[in-house]
Amino acid sequence: MDIGETAAAPIGRDEFACLMAAVGPYEKRPRLAVGCSGGADSMALTLLLHDWATARGGTAIALTVDHRLRPDSTAEADRVAAWLQRRNIPHEILTRPETPVDGNLQAVARAARYDLMSRWCIKHGVLHLALAHHCEDQAETVLLRLARGSGVDGLSAMAPVVETASVRLLRPLLELSKARLRATLAATDALHVEDPSNDNPSFARVRFRQATPLLAAEGLTPKRLCDTAR
Repeated sequence: MDIGETAAAPIGRDEFACLMAAVGPYEKRPRLAVGCSGGADSMALTLLLHDWATARGGTAIALTVDHRLRPDSTAEADRVAAWLQRRNIPHEILTRPETPVDGNLQAVARAARYDLMSRWCIKHGVLHLALAHHCEDQAETVLLRLARGSGVDGLSAMAPVVETASVRLLRPLLELSKARLRATLAATDALHVEDPSNDNPSFARVRFRQATPLLAAEGLTPKRLCDTAR
């Protein structure tokens, strides 16, 4: 799909069903977890996945990790819980122990999210964990790995499906733009939180994100970088 052609179109049920089929298979009554930070991307995926699973007699459980690396993280997690409760979407908050942090805060937060969500899936017998990474996320990952000298395997970046020893990580939205996720959220009148670290230029990923218009003007559009990764 050319994300430029339908950049502002919400993701419909049939389209999302095709995206999910591409990262299957599932049980007859699918039971999945979905990482939901409360940001626009993960909220859109949570709503789509809840609708998809319910239509098939299954369940999608949203998992929010309170990483406690920002003062507002606990309040944000509680806010997400309230929003999802109003939509009757099952939700749990997973809390990172308050231990000292050395090194990259984003890396620590990411590791905590994967660890806590994977442990929850093991404990509750859930095989599938859906994540809301989209085309721009993939493009940033390609650039980060290129800057670090990754070889061909590394430049393949994020895979739509990763089967670990404990869970299947699913990324059904990798081919879609962030604009389409925001359009999907707007179409449902859903709320979301904004993480201030997403605009902090001290992180390399943010610097690449801020350079997107310049790179796109030279032909390195997010779609082209995603095509390269694929």
